Amino acid sequence: MSFSSLFPILVLVFLCSSPLVKASEHQRIDTLGVSKKGQFVAVEEYGYKPARQSYSVSIRILNVWTKQFVGESIKLEVPAKRPHTLNSVRVRAKLMARDELLKFNISG
Repeated sequence: MSFSSLFPILVLVFLCSSPLVKASEHQRIDTLGVSKKGQFVAVEEYGYKPARQSYSVSIRILNVWTKQFVGESIKLEVPAKRPHTLNSVRVRAKLMARDELLKFNISG
């Protein structure tokens, strides 16, 4: 076999192994609610991790007066297979964080 006949195969192998071809992580950050005095904010980070083929959700509480995270972090990662959807994983994480949100009087 000559190099000219192997060239298209080598290009295909290179492109498939290139990091540009691989999907990137998709993450979003949103607020779930705020305490009555405005001191605490619940922050939700959620998205899809292609390397693990999973949905991930992280909920933390930020004390905006001291600019530090307080309380217990809620982290949930679920394989991206049916019957799971990103929205169902987010709802499940919010239910897990319910006690922590009540502890800091966060509604929203």
